[in-house]
Amino acid sequence: MANAQTPPVDKPISSAVEDAIGRAVVAHDFARSVRELDVSNGVVVGVLGAWGHGKTSFVNLMKEQFATEPELVVVEFNPWLFSGTQPLTDVFFREIAAELRVEDRSRFETIAEGLNKYGDVLSPVAVIPFVGGWWDRAYRATKTLANWWADRKKGSRTFRTTVTDALSELDHPIVVVIDDIDRLHTSEIRDIFKLVRLTASFPNVVYLLAFDRVRVEQALTEEGVSGRSYLEKIVQLSFDLPAIPHEMLRAEVFEKLNVVLDGVEELRFDQGAWTDVYVEIVEPLIANLRDVTRLALSSAPTVRALGADIEGVDLLALESVRVFRPEIFGALQRVRTSLTEIPDNSFGRSDTSRQQAEIDGLLEIAGSNADLVRQLIRRLFPAARRYIENNQYGRNSQAVWLREHRVAHISFLDLYFSRAAPSDLRSFRNAERASTLLNDATALGAFLDSLPIDELEDAISGLEAYQDEYPSDAVVPACVTLLNRIHLIPDRPRAFFDPMRPDIVVGRVVLRLLSRIDDPVDREQAVRTILPDLITYSAREDLIRTVGYREGSGHRLVPEQVATELEETLIQQIRESPHSAAPQAEWNLARVHWLVAESLATEYTAPQFVDPTEVRALLFSAKTTARRQSGDSRAVHEEGRLWWGALVQIFGDESALVTAIELLKAVDGDTELVQLAEQYAGGWRPSEDSF
Repeated sequence: MANAQTPPVDKPISSAVEDAIGRAVVAHDFARSVRELDVSNGVVVGVLGAWGHGKTSFVNLMKEQFATEPELVVVEFNPWLFSGTQPLTDVFFREIAAELRVEDRSRFETIAEGLNKYGDVLSPVAVIPFVGGWWDRAYRATKTLANWWADRKKGSRTFRTTVTDALSELDHPIVVVIDDIDRLHTSEIRDIFKLVRLTASFPNVVYLLAFDRVRVEQALTEEGVSGRSYLEKIVQLSFDLPAIPHEMLRAEVFEKLNVVLDGVEELRFDQGAWTDVYVEIVEPLIANLRDVTRLALSSAPTVRALGADIEGVDLLALESVRVFRPEIFGALQRVRTSLTEIPDNSFGRSDTSRQQAEIDGLLEIAGSNADLVRQLIRRLFPAARRYIENNQYGRNSQAVWLREHRVAHISFLDLYFSRAAPSDLRSFRNAERASTLLNDATALGAFLDSLPIDELEDAISGLEAYQDEYPSDAVVPACVTLLNRIHLIPDRPRAFFDPMRPDIVVGRVVLRLLSRIDDPVDREQAVRTILPDLITYSAREDLIRTVGYREGSGHRLVPEQVATELEETLIQQIRESPHSAAPQAEWNLARVHWLVAESLATEYTAPQFVDPTEVRALLFSAKTTARRQSGDSRAVHEEGRLWWGALVQIFGDESALVTAIELLKAVDGDTELVQLAEQYAGGWRPSEDSF
């Protein structure tokens, strides 16, 4: 899109230099034809067009021609400025007189004074300026009222004759422009045309009226009298503004939207999607040039605030609906969940009656714009297409919409509606940033370490959305970086059915990274390259298990003999060097040593664990939490459990284990973990009915 220099402003153009749609020539020609009219008995000219069709701009272009030699005096009266404040009769003549005095007081003083008095006589109440002190105000009011009563006794004919004679002496006519007539109340529209009719026969006066024909005809229609017939008796010459050509209106839209989009840093804009969205959603809502400017002005703050976060095409579509169909926009907010969620068919949960009812209600609210809403759903909310046509999307589509920053994902739709990023969207932004660093272990690690600890898990989990875009050279550095940070993910309380432990969260991403390598030989080499760089035995065992053949956890990413070799090598390494180099980072140390003990069987020799950090890691990784809901209660009951038998096997006997617990207590104090271990050491065991 081309760059533009100035922001759109919702105001009429004032000269041909600003004319973008080629109306200047037509306006100038029409102004010349007005000059040629016989104005000896006055004339009324109309510029007619619907709201937003550019009547004021057309009048301004005519005024530009009137300013050429011989220059015509143009005075303006905008009745809308006085609407609802006082009767237009009271201000009409006074304002025109004031305009003439400003134009040339010496030249037009007689006309101005005559118009003032003519208006005072016609007005039911004289407007008295109360100024000064009480006595002064009373004196002036009395004097003004006396003068007004004296003038009124003379009758209107006297002052009309004065004005007529003065106007007849002019070399060129005066053009009186009355704009915004169609913005008045019905009674005020009638008043304006009565005033024009009353003074239309003044010589050398051209009334140039700009209004919407339909609106004015409706206002002038009275019982038994056609508004059109009334209008035709007053307006001698009129020009109906043609509708803006389709191509020209489209060009104006693009030009003004260019200004909105220009300068938005890191703007997201899918040019391929824009064509359909514009033709099917935006363009049907735009009827005239005013609409073009309204859209540009109204959407600018939104696009500039969110254009780097949300797809710009989606923003412009929603902004068009907000500006021109606010009732539909309000309904969209109410049904945003149904617009974005993909029903979960697992466990037989496929009831979509609520969603269907909400989408049907949305279409009902749209009424004659129901087709527009259908197009909006097709282009912006594909998850809801199932409710308007036989078209369904799988749950993996959510990751695509998230990655593409589309409002089809609830996080981005909520961001648009609230203008404040929800927590899950902040996590996605972190994941998005991390996805750009996957092939640089140092940069990725530094970024993850810079995050608040409670955002780390969601940032890593969010990387799954980019699984189709993982570069092959990112597999090794990304896997090393992620596996080495499992211990940093907080062990937080989770939902009753939530299986997503930190190692599973990381493991899902690691699995998808390794799956990006199609060649089995290259994948095996990647695994062999990753293993030595993992700082914990826990991470090494986890990776070997992931790529291997263990029932329920292996994904068979390497040949079976390779998986067996890798596991045997790890066991031998731990046998030779049983104490972890980074015990503070071990998160599954009990399982690792139990596997070694199980594998070596009678050849296993229990290490002496005298490092409190290592003892703590062993006990912590052997601890589980049992959860259960009892009866009809929604409350979840929890109870700590220890893998006591495995710990005894790892430490060699219970005595050695108890000694290690006492060692840990001396360092950590009476912690919850120590208390649980002491319970087991004292003989307590959970029974089937104890929980």
